[in-house]
Amino acid sequence: MGKISILFLSVLFFLPYTFSQKDSSIAIQPVDNPISDSVRLNKIEKVLRYLPRVYSVIKTDYEWNTQTGKHRFVVRNARLGIRGDVNPIINYQMELDLSDEGVFRVLSAFAVFKPYSDNQHTLKFWLGYQKPFFSSEYLRNPMRIFFATRSLVVSDMTAGIVDVGLIADYAFKNQIIPFDVAIGVFNGMGFKNKSFEIPNYTGRIRLYPFNGLSLTGEYYGGYNLDSNKLSMWGAECAYQNNSFFIEAEYFHRNINHIDTALTETGSGLLLETYYKFPINKTKCLHYISPTLRWDMLGSSYFKNIFIARLTAGVNFGIDHKFFKAEFRLNYEKCLKTNNPNINDMFIAEMVISI
Repeated sequence: MGKISILFLSVLFFLPYTFSQKDSSIAIQPVDNPISDSVRLNKIEKVLRYLPRVYSVIKTDYEWNTQTGKHRFVVRNARLGIRGDVNPIINYQMELDLSDEGVFRVLSAFAVFKPYSDNQHTLKFWLGYQKPFFSSEYLRNPMRIFFATRSLVVSDMTAGIVDVGLIADYAFKNQIIPFDVAIGVFNGMGFKNKSFEIPNYTGRIRLYPFNGLSLTGEYYGGYNLDSNKLSMWGAECAYQNNSFFIEAEYFHRNINHIDTALTETGSGLLLETYYKFPINKTKCLHYISPTLRWDMLGSSYFKNIFIARLTAGVNFGIDHKFFKAEFRLNYEKCLKTNNPNINDMFIAEMVISI
């Protein structure tokens, strides 16, 4: 009887402890809660959204001048940039080129203020050191220019039109003809931070008649780097879908020389296209893209042609989630030139964007 009593008392003593341990173990087991998980993910996304994002573009070439027989290797671009969002209505970008064919350049340093945006209307203000909204080819980075060299037309017509200024950009997505319009004012040309009585100014309107097609009219006026009166206007037409792209750009420029009182008038025409053939059965090559470009410089409305060049090439591309890369082969044939430095060229290029 004594042994039974002792056993009974032992059971009573350990029983509460046993149940308390069981309850405790149940309480600390993880419980799937999709609501809390989604809240946690949203918080992480918000934090990541406002972290600065670093990007870069490296573009290196081998050139063979088929007329003179000379060769060279060149780092055409080594760009490094940072962009980010301060909040949903303010973002920023800073970009420099460590080697623009051997020259260090600051390319941009601006902030964007977006006071209003909905499903149809968007209003933005760009303030800082930047390119004006003139020529789509001029505004593209080296990865998006699908040739080894930039067009002669864009290089000649838009050379130096970059400075500190303000651009207002309004876009309206409607059911008839969506469009965006931008106007801007700048100190001048070339990042001089100089004071002005009358600023350099720019304007652009772009229409989207149907999906993939854009029609653009643009103007830039003021003074060039030599303080000569400058005015330029341009017209663009482009079409793009998932695989095909074609674009035409025409520019007309007047320069009034202050030392001779003469007016220099010129025109430029750019036609370019590519087609992407997807490659689906390999991880190291995602597409092959033949390219073709015609650019021409001349007097007013091409009464005389100064330079005419045809460029043909093929690009082999990798389009990864975290980077893009292309190996480009180009042949540039000068059909007419008044510049002894512009010759027929074969170029092999590697460009990587991260």
